[in-house]
Amino acid sequence: MQALRETVYSHAELDALLAPRSVALVGASSRAGSFGERTLKNLRARFEGPCYLVNPQYTTLGADRCYAAVRDLPSVPDCAVIAVPREKVHALVADCVEAGVPGVLIYASGYAETDLPERLDEQRALAALVRGSRTRLVGPNCIGFANYATGVQLSFSEFPVARPGAGAIGIASQSGALAMAIAQAAQAGTPVSHALACGNMVDVDVADYVSYLAGEATCRAIVCILEGHEHPRRMAAAAKAALAAGKPLIVHKLGRSEKGRHAAWRHTASVAGSHDEWRALFDDSGAVLVEQFDRVMEVASFFAKAPRARGRGAAVLSTSGGACIIAADAAGAHGVELPQAADPAHARVLADAIPAFGYALNPYDTTAQVISDPGSFAACAGALMQDDAFDTVVMPQIQAYDAATPRTAVLDALAGQSGKIACNVWLTQWMGGPGYAEAAAAPHVALFRSMDTCFWTLARWQARQRRLDQET
Repeated sequence: MQALRETVYSHAELDALLAPRSVALVGASSRAGSFGERTLKNLRARFEGPCYLVNPQYTTLGADRCYAAVRDLPSVPDCAVIAVPREKVHALVADCVEAGVPGVLIYASGYAETDLPERLDEQRALAALVRGSRTRLVGPNCIGFANYATGVQLSFSEFPVARPGAGAIGIASQSGALAMAIAQAAQAGTPVSHALACGNMVDVDVADYVSYLAGEATCRAIVCILEGHEHPRRMAAAAKAALAAGKPLIVHKLGRSEKGRHAAWRHTASVAGSHDEWRALFDDSGAVLVEQFDRVMEVASFFAKAPRARGRGAAVLSTSGGACIIAADAAGAHGVELPQAADPAHARVLADAIPAFGYALNPYDTTAQVISDPGSFAACAGALMQDDAFDTVVMPQIQAYDAATPRTAVLDALAGQSGKIACNVWLTQWMGGPGYAEAAAAPHVALFRSMDTCFWTLARWQARQRRLDQET
């Protein structure tokens, strides 16, 4: 059940909610493990603005004053977090609306997702409270959100520690747990700007989040985890806002099967809809639909770092002949060309640097000689990055060890100089081994865990650019 709006909320309408300068915690508590106690701990870890505690059972909590009601606060907070059981929520939201609080977040579950008529009525009543007011509401049935650009984490759960950084990804998700799952990519070096969950979407929904992120300077690409939406036009408008802002939108649509659609309803009361219709909508809006959840952040990280595709091929530069074969098979499966160097001078550099027992044609096999002669790798990478035949250079990471780590830095520097992107395909099964974090954090290198995902992404990158070029 979602609000009947034709348009998404503006950035200004959501800014107090999603980037609050002051917060009221309604249901503040000292009881260890309670939602109120956990939320306060999260706020105090990073948030620097005023945090007002509200609970009529206390006059103080520790060294902090505790107020009986929102109307008693010394100033109107930008956002109020309602950390109380469902039965008490309605009256507290009404207090916030009356006080003119611009943003409200509700944790409590047990509304429309139960499929009980009386609980659906309760959810409708929440929608009626904020309709026509200046108060924007997230939830109910919501884990909360984190805005890493401002340091605010409004949640009872522990969101990953993240820093926006260059090429940061903003996450908009109906599922809070899935938002947290992919935001943990930040722990491995992937920059994340926001992790926004919206639960049952009684007012603010995932389309509003996507549109908001399109206007955020700290966000370079957007991930949307979508269960369903009753108003596809609003979702299309959000996708087009991202496109107009030059921010690639990566969508993972849940509820493709009958059982999946039923699960979506029981989770957030979402109507999943036809997958084919959603695919057409996102294709028309310039978004990239990713079927496999475990691909989402790798694809998003690539698009966050990638420049405009020029419609050329890829070069594979490997120390392993076997990895060259894997790359050639993946390129063929996804229709990505592996041409030869266009400039004879670059071809000569490659021929001189690669030993006779290697292979100086694409896919290029330098052999393990680069271990004893690191300069030969840099020479090959430089020739390929400068050559007009290639949009990108793909480097399979065969083993995780210290001697191989500098190759990522070489590729990163060369890609930055040439205005291109490099790909590190982490074929070693030592996830998180030496060089992994460096590859994830490099601004001009995209890290993939499989060759198939790498070339699938390259194919979508080139196809998306062709479509955009046709429309301009």
